[in-house]
Amino acid sequence: MTMTMTIHQPSKPPSGKDLPSILCLHGGGTSASIFAIQTGRLRRALASHFRFVFVDAPFFCPPGPGVLPFFQGMGPYRRWISDAGGDEEGRVLPLLRKTMAEDGGDFVGLLGFSQGARLAMGLLREQQQQQEQQKGRADVIGEFGFGVLLCGTYPPLSLSSGLPAQFETLHFNEEDEGVVGIPTVHVVGDRDPYAPKSRLLVRCSKRESRTVMEFDIGHNLPVKPADTQRLADRMVRLHRDQVEVQQQQKNKAKSMGKGGVKVEVRDVEIEA
Repeated sequence: MTMTMTIHQPSKPPSGKDLPSILCLHGGGTSASIFAIQTGRLRRALASHFRFVFVDAPFFCPPGPGVLPFFQGMGPYRRWISDAGGDEEGRVLPLLRKTMAEDGGDFVGLLGFSQGARLAMGLLREQQQQQEQQKGRADVIGEFGFGVLLCGTYPPLSLSSGLPAQFETLHFNEEDEGVVGIPTVHVVGDRDPYAPKSRLLVRCSKRESRTVMEFDIGHNLPVKPADTQRLADRMVRLHRDQVEVQQQQKNKAKSMGKGGVKVEVRDVEIEA
């Protein structure tokens, strides 16, 4: 039986309302608890802005590169890709949906590391495509406003059989257009052996909606306080932009309602 685990960083703003949540997807050959340790600096920098929800991938595997000896004894180690192949949609998507439903948080973003960044990009692409096909609504697992992709690898994971795995055959043109318009932050390590794949993942995002941050790091999160704060500030800005767009949409809907068109307006909690 596959065991799942969710780790929370419960934190509340002065108003007492729950903070917006970020779904955290660990790298291959690690686990939710390991990723919680790896993101410790970043979470502390964002403690008053977000809560972080971690989930274990469903497939067991050996420890990933660089995991030992520091995380010795912290198994079982897990991954998002099945060795058998083709089982990801039936295992990963239900697991993520269950985690988010049981948590009950307001999920506004994705945070993925390495293989988890591949999954995050795939989810964003499928969300965007469903929104385009269904006039603004998506039901992959949620509707995320942004994604943060840490030392990501390539290609993105496509989990929904009803959507084509477009990235596998994606040919980038000279204009470097990209296909994902949902805002993303890509962290690339200058000393990361997987940096070439991280840069390919960058090009999956549209130029106007992506932020690329290169740090003097290997295959790990930023360590220097200034680097961590720079990433944290960008995440806060992305969420504020998301809230502003939601408010504009709400105001537009109200304006249409006053004009005699019957419109159902749902209240949106806005973070102060």
